[in-house]
Amino acid sequence: MGSAQAGVWLVLLLGAALTGPALGAGRGHATSASIRAAGSKQQSSSSAGASGLAARDVGDAQLHAYRELERSQLAALHQPLERLRVSEVTRELEPSIQIRVDRQELADGSGEWFTVTWTGVDNPAYDDWLAVVVPADADLTATAPSKWKFAAADPLHVIAGNGTTRFRLISYRQPVAISFMRHGFDRAVEAARSAPIQVLRPNEPLQLHLALSGTPGEMRVQWNTRDVGVAPQVRWGPAPVAYGEPAGASGQRGVAGKADRSSINTINKEKKKEDNKGGDGDGDGGGHGGDDGPAYPHSAAVDRSFAYQREDMCGGAAIGVGWVDAGTHHVATLVGLKPGTRYYYRVGDPLGDGGWSKEYSFVSAPAPGPASTIRALFVADMGQAEVDGSLEGSMMLPSLNTTTLMYRDALASIREAEAAEEQQPGSGPTRPPYALLVHNGDISYSRGFSTQWDNFMQQIEPVAARMPYMVTAGNHERDWPGTGDAFGVEDSGGECGIPFDARFPMPYPGKDKMWYALEYGPVFFLQYSTEHRFGPGSEQYQFIVKTLASVDRRRTPWLVVGGHRPIYVASTNANWPDGDQPVAQSLRDTYEDLYKQYKVDLTLQGHHHTYQRTCALYRGACQPPAADGSQTAPVHLIIGHAGAGLSLNVADPPPAWLEHLGLWWGYMRMEANGTTMRIEIVSDADGKLMDSFTLTKPANFGERFMAAAAVDAAAAQGR
Repeated sequence: MGSAQAGVWLVLLLGAALTGPALGAGRGHATSASIRAAGSKQQSSSSAGASGLAARDVGDAQLHAYRELERSQLAALHQPLERLRVSEVTRELEPSIQIRVDRQELADGSGEWFTVTWTGVDNPAYDDWLAVVVPADADLTATAPSKWKFAAADPLHVIAGNGTTRFRLISYRQPVAISFMRHGFDRAVEAARSAPIQVLRPNEPLQLHLALSGTPGEMRVQWNTRDVGVAPQVRWGPAPVAYGEPAGASGQRGVAGKADRSSINTINKEKKKEDNKGGDGDGDGGGHGGDDGPAYPHSAAVDRSFAYQREDMCGGAAIGVGWVDAGTHHVATLVGLKPGTRYYYRVGDPLGDGGWSKEYSFVSAPAPGPASTIRALFVADMGQAEVDGSLEGSMMLPSLNTTTLMYRDALASIREAEAAEEQQPGSGPTRPPYALLVHNGDISYSRGFSTQWDNFMQQIEPVAARMPYMVTAGNHERDWPGTGDAFGVEDSGGECGIPFDARFPMPYPGKDKMWYALEYGPVFFLQYSTEHRFGPGSEQYQFIVKTLASVDRRRTPWLVVGGHRPIYVASTNANWPDGDQPVAQSLRDTYEDLYKQYKVDLTLQGHHHTYQRTCALYRGACQPPAADGSQTAPVHLIIGHAGAGLSLNVADPPPAWLEHLGLWWGYMRMEANGTTMRIEIVSDADGKLMDSFTLTKPANFGERFMAAAAVDAAAAQGR
């Protein structure tokens, strides 16, 4: 074993020790051992009680055993709500049980903390739990709750039949309620339900996020409300505009729960400060009121406002227990933007009842060319989780750190750029802020449960409203039998790409053609779908071949290809047809020669929930650098460690081409100019680097490449 391989296995062993079996693994990897272990703990607890432990000790041990058992079962699920057998839920109200919420109104749809108390529970048990019901009058025998918590998290529950907990609630655009549930998740019984909690502004503009349209000088802005409205629009300009009251004045927004890690607490304090200031510390908070709205110099009416319905879905939870109305999506396009320029904006409806959003700002795309420098963030397989400790045992908890650390990076880079501009007015920042985020598949892991998309969009808004959030489809967004995907598996929970496509309108060439390309400073990004047919003869293949041949490397010397499933992966999953190795082989058979021919520099994928970096690789062999120091084959990265449970099915021994393996969560940072591309892999435990490397090429690379391509084209014509 070489030194590189030894380093790989040191990281592997450390990651395995830290994660433990309850964190689960990637798709298709059982966790039966952890379930048996949890069951053994439960039996041990009962035996300990019989041998004379104090009653409280017995209770603590039983609670621990029960929670560990449930955690182990949840660890096998990409979507925690799948744990509840909704078809077995019954309703038997117990008049003695009373549920009280500290108030019955949600004022700030981006999130407020509510205190819930319950009393009068006869024969309280460790498998009693509380559910957030959406809408408030939903039939829990047919509709899954949006989240839940164990009642026994308050020790008084099992002693006295009463207790207190806290939920952080966001706007689902309709009233919600809290239900008290008994008998666990296999045969749950609803025993009581609170009075409805009303949403004061169901048309409050929420879930703001940006996207590049594929046309220079444009930026798409998208948000969500309950209704279509009268005149939904974006107002924007080159300077901040004061308007309304601070959105964080209530003290609710951005406050973390007790269960959060210290880094999340710290970052949320920063976020609360910024929310109270408004747009990136320059504007103010969200405006309510009946005037004409904020006075920016420009406005853009929506291109379209639309909603999708239950019948648009394809099956599974999406048309059944997971369906909750998703409201109205609004998309507007800002045009005439100057390259690399900061703009400020709000969204709202001057004739509606939802008010205006807080102010955000973004930096428009830089002009294509080697003179530009860019900084961007990248993730895959992230998902979402609850800061209030709900859905205990969810494998997606690390996603909270990933999103908050990326938010911190975004704010820090803005301040850095502003400080540089202040020191040298008019010269522009020497180092730009992070202004692009790319998410390569497995986005929210909603899997047919509509409320989880709301949770995800709220979780990413602090970042996605400040920079374009560009995506590719993963199996958990698109795949469903008989709907045109490549594998015919049920990984989307019946969504078949509908909610994903509605929320992220990328510059696709057509409906359900989830591939696109764009120039961004010195980098050309080609984004494709591994979930659609990609082999020779497919429409996507033709697009990729044509796009690769069209890239002008004088304008964009760097060429990066992104998708969801990896082309190289150190995985033991060889299941047919959609296992890691069969798909990787198919991708290599289809594209590896093309990547070599067109000198692709880097590929970025996810699906396997690890971080993996190869050498410069072609046909399974590491390739030496060129005489000028540039690489002669692509480096392939797997960055599927953004939040989902880690994949421990790593090949043993590791392949010779694997230079780095990381089994911890995090994300990727890129900084690129015409000759250098710096990659950093950030751990979400502490923000420190898990890995870093630099790719270089000479300043005349583009001229030389295009000249050689012209010679090859002429020779081909002459044959």
